[in-house]
Amino acid sequence: MTHMNVERERRTFSALETAAFDGQALLERGTALLEYEPPAPNPGRAYLKHCRSQHLSPTARLRNAIENHELSLHYQPQYAISGGRFYGLEALARWFLPSGESIAPTIFVQRAEQNGLIGALGAWVLHEACTTVAAWHRDSELLPILCVNVSPRQISHEFCSVLATTLERTGFPAARLELEITEGILIEQPELALECLAQWKRLGVRISLDDFGTGYSSLNYLSQLPVDRIKIDKSLIHRMSAEVKTAAIVRAIISLGADLGCAVLAEGVESERQLTMLIGMGCQQVQGYLLARPARADKARALLAANQGKRPIPHPYPAACSATASSHAF
Repeated sequence: MTHMNVERERRTFSALETAAFDGQALLERGTALLEYEPPAPNPGRAYLKHCRSQHLSPTARLRNAIENHELSLHYQPQYAISGGRFYGLEALARWFLPSGESIAPTIFVQRAEQNGLIGALGAWVLHEACTTVAAWHRDSELLPILCVNVSPRQISHEFCSVLATTLERTGFPAARLELEITEGILIEQPELALECLAQWKRLGVRISLDDFGTGYSSLNYLSQLPVDRIKIDKSLIHRMSAEVKTAAIVRAIISLGADLGCAVLAEGVESERQLTMLIGMGCQQVQGYLLARPARADKARALLAANQGKRPIPHPYPAACSATASSHAF
């Protein structure tokens, strides 16, 4: 990344930090506590170079990183538009090399999926996130909604056992855990996927449908999945201010969520205009760089502490979206 590009990113982020908009409380409670960390240039090249220096294949290096706990979690806050109140956190895996360079999640997660390591990686993320945030709860009376991504390759009875064991060992309340899935889980083994999701619901966890609006059969899948929340894909949010049809799609998704009894969150909110449009459309929750970037656990903990006098809103989901899962809603 050139010096000019770095400076442009810094200026852009600075402008976002100081921008004024109707939901000013969102900025005040988010960006003030989170520092900007520019991404490392050419992370894929850095990864391969590092693997060569270690005389290991990329897959073997990733396996070592998982087993030796070299990865870490960052947490990105989510906010309720009503009052700009802090709502929850999404746990995001990060990998920083000894040199300080970072490996993009798209690189190591994809490699984990392709080489049979996603089970170990996913189990570590779930356990680490639940352990960390449960400890915050023991230090205070507040506990945010914790969102953890689950890859389609993790869908199995084994993961159901991992989930149950993790909740038991960490003491994390199932009702405060939300597992994020994509509609891709139904492509390869739809019957197994629905069976596993039903088991999750019986354990008491919440389920959200991530990247909604980008698949080929989103509405068909939505009628089958026992989801509690819909997350509008950031690609739609980025385009809606310039494309009338995309804005209409976003508005329709928000309306659909309301009709189905689902909360709706917009991902990738990066401008005041996007936020203003979402407020006008009746969107309930938002997440994105305009409000707060992913931060280390200590920074996220500080954000939670700063909001202790302003209790996070109660979980907004009255029931699961799909009628087939309503009996499992907790």
